[in-house]
Amino acid sequence: MRTTKCKAAALSALGAASALLALPAFAQDSVNVYGSLDVAAYSKQLSGEKRTKTLTSGILNASRWGVRGSEDLGDGLRARFDLSSYIRLDTGESGRSAADGFWARYAWVGLESSRWGLGRLGRISTPNFINTIRFNPFADSSLAPVFMHTYLPSAAQPMMTSHGTSDTMWANSLAYNTPSWGGFEAALQAAAGEGTTAGRRLGASATYLSNSLSIGVSVEDLTGMNMSFAKPPVVQPIKTDRAAQIGVAYDFQVVKLFGQYQRTRLENTGLQVKLATSQLGASVPFGLGRFLVSVAHTTKDQTALADIKRDTVSAGYDYNLSKRTDLYAVAVTDKVSNLNRGTGVALGIRHNF
Repeated sequence: MRTTKCKAAALSALGAASALLALPAFAQDSVNVYGSLDVAAYSKQLSGEKRTKTLTSGILNASRWGVRGSEDLGDGLRARFDLSSYIRLDTGESGRSAADGFWARYAWVGLESSRWGLGRLGRISTPNFINTIRFNPFADSSLAPVFMHTYLPSAAQPMMTSHGTSDTMWANSLAYNTPSWGGFEAALQAAAGEGTTAGRRLGASATYLSNSLSIGVSVEDLTGMNMSFAKPPVVQPIKTDRAAQIGVAYDFQVVKLFGQYQRTRLENTGLQVKLATSQLGASVPFGLGRFLVSVAHTTKDQTALADIKRDTVSAGYDYNLSKRTDLYAVAVTDKVSNLNRGTGVALGIRHNF
């Protein structure tokens, strides 16, 4: 009797297992909350500006939080999304300023294939921005000299800094990233003006990434934007804004070196602005942190105006309290032609989650 019951139980278990195997596999889903909280005491004085002492959010990198996730659709295909908002820790407000929408950093959904790459629609970082932060030691820090010259123009300085007026992300865009082929990868992005002053925007990049050597090139072509050219600002549409950048980095283990060069041409009827920016930098591991130093130089050639030059140097130390929390100190010096030199220093803390 006991043997019969055991056989019956075994057959029942086997039947149940067979039934489970016959059921369709459920998709594997994942949703994660992530972010970076960065705030510093900052004594700021760019060239030509008065000194201000503030508690400022987003010095070593922009403070943000977001929700991202994916769904396994089978056969190597995944659905992905990312929603990310900037945070001003000093005031508790969202956005880098009041002009930002809530999901101003990222707002996209797309499909990714291990064979064909990633396609996305929404608000997405540009290939040129990724190239800019990848090849300088301060990455997307607001104190990275090349970032300051490209994406953070100052009202007090009589120069429009490169092509950053289109922002680091483009709304209403379609983007495609190839898979990595032995370290080589490429990206394409396009955004329609949709009848606004944002203009039609096209961007592309190609990179080679390895443990030691990394090389990247990126280009942008924009038309129909509004651009501020001179001091006092005169806002007018331009016909074209074309930019090209090359970046390289090499990790010697005891020091990682970075270099960048970018050229931009802005044109309108009777007006032409040419900008050339170069950057050299280094990251040196030391103790539980790393020393960071970067130098950027920009020249501006504009129709009917004298040439202008800007030189910015940032140097600092980033100390790791843990894998997710660090303390940092950064000093900056900034000089624009015919303006007094400015200096600044920031002492801050950052926590990643």
